[in-house]
Parts: sequence; C-alpha cells; structure tokens
Amino acid sequence: MPRITGATIAEHVAAQEAAVVDAAKRLFAERGVAAVSLGDIAAEVGLGRTSLYRYFPTKAHILQRWFDLEMLPLVEASRAVVEGHGTPAHRLTAWIDVQLDFLTEESHAMLTEASAGLEPLPDEVREHFAQRHRELYGTLTEILRSGGARRADVQRARAQLIAGLLRSAAQLAPGGVPQATLRRELHRSALAVAGL
Repeated sequence: MPRITGATIAEHVAAQEAAVVDAAKRLFAERGVAAVSLGDIAAEVGLGRTSLYRYFPTKAHILQRWFDLEMLPLVEASRAVVEGHGTPAHRLTAWIDVQLDFLTEESHAMLTEASAGLEPLPDEVREHFAQRHRELYGTLTEILRSGGARRADVQRARAQLIAGLLRSAAQLAPGGVPQATLRRELHRSALAVAGL
C-alpha cells in the first residue's frame, strides 16, 4: 500500500495529481505529447503505471487536469473583474487585460500545443474544456449585459467578436507589436464592438 503523504487523503490525491501534471508538462515539453507514454510519466513521478491509472486513465485526462489548473484561476480573476467597481467600459478593459495576460503566458502556449498533440480528444474531455470556456465567457456576457446588451443573440455575437479580437492580439504579441500599442488597440476595438 502506498504511503499517504498528505495530512488527509484528499491532500495526498491533490499532491499526487499536481506531481503527475508537472511531470507530464516537463516530458511533453522535452519530447512532444505523442512520444510520452503514461509509463514515462509514472516513472518520472515515482509511481507504478497501475497507480497512475487511479489518478488519470489517459494522457487526455492529465491534460484536462492541467487545463483546470490554468483555467480555474483565470475564471476566478474574470469573476472578480465582473464583480468589481467601475463602469462597464472600465470592467471590459480590465477583463481583456486579464485574458490577454493569460493568452500570452508561456504555460498557455504549452497547454495549447499539448492539446493539439492529443487530437482528437475524447468527447468527455472536449466537453469539459467547452464548459470551462462557457464559464469564462459567461463573465464577459455579464459585462456586456451591464453595458446595455439585453438580447442574448447580441450578447453572444459581441462576446464571440471580442474573443476573436483577443485571439488575434495573442497571435500578434510575439511578433514584435509593442504591448502598449496592442492593448490600446484591443481596448479600443473591444469597446466599439461592445457598444461602450
């Protein structure tokens, strides 16, 4: 029987999951997702392969946990912006800054690359990712609603357009566009789309 390393079983499980995700991230970065087996990850952590299966049955499930470790703080930060003070325009620009910071982090690029290496993802993992994105963009919808977009179809259209602007900005960031210029133009464009 493996030794419990946390004060509680839940703490032990969380620590083991975090160790597995960290090992997977290192190995994926070194070798690429396709070249890393669950056995490789288990060995890196010091677990037997069957012990690893108790935590994660597939690499896609490791990716799902990694995704949650990245996304949950982003959703919380986005929720804090929505619940903060200021006009809808102020909250929208703050929300955009939070998203752009996340999208331009190296860890996000690594996660995106790992996800592409595991295509096609199992349906339940893909749905999990979609649910987290709905939570995230729900915070944007709240800002748009407070700014006067009452109809659901208008909110959805504006949110999708702003999401497209963010993706484009994240792609421009490594290409030498100064951060101040990028943020200023992104703010200006998003505010226009939002009607603020």
